[in-house]
Amino acid sequence: AAVRSEPRMGASLLRLHFHDCFVQGCDASVLLSDTATFTGEQGAAPNARSIRGMNVIDNIKAQVEAVCRQTVSCADILAVAARDSVVALGGPTWTVLLGRRDSTTASKTNAENDLPPPTFDLQNLTTLFGNKQLSMTDMVALSGTPR
Repeated sequence: AAVRSEPRMGASLLRLHFHDCFVQGCDASVLLSDTATFTGEQGAAPNARSIRGMNVIDNIKAQVEAVCRQTVSCADILAVAARDSVVALGGPTWTVLLGRRDSTTASKTNAENDLPPPTFDLQNLTTLFGNKQLSMTDMVALSGTPR
């Protein structure tokens, strides 16, 4: 429904998932707000004005919780939402293995060190994505801006 009402949300959910997975693994740590014990990933420079769709994940989580409380992780919801939004826009599908556990912590520092900043050139981007076993095709698909 979110992608139907705003098609660019599909790219935004894929980007949100990518920004989550690049830092601590696919653990929904990007969704965590700052607390007294850590400063989260949302405020990291590479995430500034770049990630959106957290409200969509919150809405999905609320609907899932109403049916099966404390059963499905936010990390799994984010992974499935990213896949389903790509499919809804006519893109490819892929198998999403379930069973991710949600992180209880996040790190702005890790996000700033692990995510590619908007200032990276092609050589730096290629190296960074290659270090994560991602191809140039993966890099192009994930680097597009959802604005």
